Amino acid sequence: MLDTYVGLSAGRRVLSGEIRRGSGTTLTAALLFADLRGFTALADMAGMDLIARLDQHLEAMVEPVTEQGGEVLKFMGDGVLAAFPITAERTREEACASAIRAAQSALERNAAVNRLRDRETSLDLDIALHCGDVFYGNIGAAGRLDFTVIGPAVNEASRMEALCQSLGCSVIMSESVASVSPVPVEPLGHHRLRGIAAKRELFTLCFSGARASRP
Repeated sequence: MLDTYVGLSAGRRVLSGEIRRGSGTTLTAALLFADLRGFTALADMAGMDLIARLDQHLEAMVEPVTEQGGEVLKFMGDGVLAAFPITAERTREEACASAIRAAQSALERNAAVNRLRDRETSLDLDIALHCGDVFYGNIGAAGRLDFTVIGPAVNEASRMEALCQSLGCSVIMSESVASVSPVPVEPLGHHRLRGIAAKRELFTLCFSGARASRP
């Protein structure tokens, strides 16, 4: 049951007694931050089947993550935060490659969900990929904890995803991911991320659907 509600790794940690606020560990991971564009406007118009449709889109994001050995850490409304930890068994190159493959598959599956609902508004999927150190553990109030990740790398991934629409890309990745990508990437130039002083060089994937004409 814990695996279903908080994730495989987090569930095992909670059962083993890691339930003290502030307890956790620092780890390096490839991060995937995905978000549906247009869902807020749809929520204002849709009826009771809105949750059923959202579940279909979230399934399209989550299944590729688990298939590639990642873990979904949090649902944020119509978005997902997932991590692919770098361990003794999985190098940075392998973790980033897994995140990229998950992103490619999520885009394909999300497009399939839209095709099933061809008479309704399509919901595009924006994905940011980043790699860095995060704190993984118990965060929250004394009476309500969340087992999740925080840190500058998470913030950067969120800021990168926010640039997808303006840059006309479905996938944006940092240099830390692009430098070890198993597939060709395309530079997007240096961009300032909200709340971060130095500009970051960003990239996108050279595959159909990663860079498209956006309004």
